[in-house]
Amino acid sequence: MPVALGADLPAPVAAALARGAETHLTTHGLATEPTDSAHYLADGYWRGPIWAPSTVLIEDGLRRAGQTRIADEISRRFLALCEKSGFAENFDAETGAGLRDRAYTWTASSYLILAAAQEQRRGTGG
Repeated sequence: MPVALGADLPAPVAAALARGAETHLTTHGLATEPTDSAHYLADGYWRGPIWAPSTVLIEDGLRRAGQTRIADEISRRFLALCEKSGFAENFDAETGAGLRDRAYTWTASSYLILAAAQEQRRGTGG
């Protein structure tokens, strides 16, 4: 996950990573495997579903790398997903349905982190 380097990434690398992240972006958030991949499985654990921890790490790295447009979109979609489907362990990338445990603390924590950061950006105009 080189995107975790954030601001330490050279601009061309950050841009390439942002383009790569976009291939994983669905209506509901970042799929762990692109939905058009031969390896994609809707309930394939790390080969398809949306996960909170990886969403936060990727969103943060992209934001610190100056890729705010895609970071904002990732945040917006994940927050909407949680507001619709609750705090499941992970989510079907195509339908947004919660998978596994329907009350998972890392998903709730990730939601709170992204929601607080979004609110702070609104308050500072950035």
